[in-house]
Amino acid sequence: MNYQPLIKAAAILCFGASVALPVQATFIGSSDITPSTSLSSIGGFTIDQIADGFTGDARPFNGFASDSASGTITLALRQSYNLNGFVLWNDINVLHEGIAHFRLHFFDSLLHPLGSSAIFLAPDGQLDPAIFAFAPVNGVRSVDLEVIDSNVGVFTRIEIREAGFLSVPEPASFALTASAIIALLGSRLRRARRQTSV
Repeated sequence: MNYQPLIKAAAILCFGASVALPVQATFIGSSDITPSTSLSSIGGFTIDQIADGFTGDARPFNGFASDSASGTITLALRQSYNLNGFVLWNDINVLHEGIAHFRLHFFDSLLHPLGSSAIFLAPDGQLDPAIFAFAPVNGVRSVDLEVIDSNVGVFTRIEIREAGFLSVPEPASFALTASAIIALLGSRLRRARRQTSV
């Protein structure tokens, strides 16, 4: 069998990974996140509801609500991820409430700080999720969502329907896979050549 075309294809994959071709981001949410906070909840809107997979704006309403207009929510991740985006469904029943300015603080598995994002402004009265992109942060195991202030509405308080992250696989993982394919096919090609020369 002629393995040369397969080796060339694997080499192209390896080269493509090395020049950082666009890669599909993966959504990290729901069972991948364990949220916690020292903020008190109100109205039965508990902290676990911002990572339960329900994002709709219909009865029964779902999300986290607190009388506080600011505070910190910790989003512990099931494993370490390379993050480059935050996804937010703001405001439980979309009445121009929910959080306004916020910042993200990233930590590794030993809770060593990995840096912080810029200050973002959450949407005021938007049903669809908002995506906040940031420079990739590698090896993130926990994120503190620092709510700086909340929108002034019927209530001026923290209200979040759902939260999640975007993660992009490391380009190196694609390069390693392609390198492994090249090595495997190369050894088979050498073996096949030896057998035909005998």
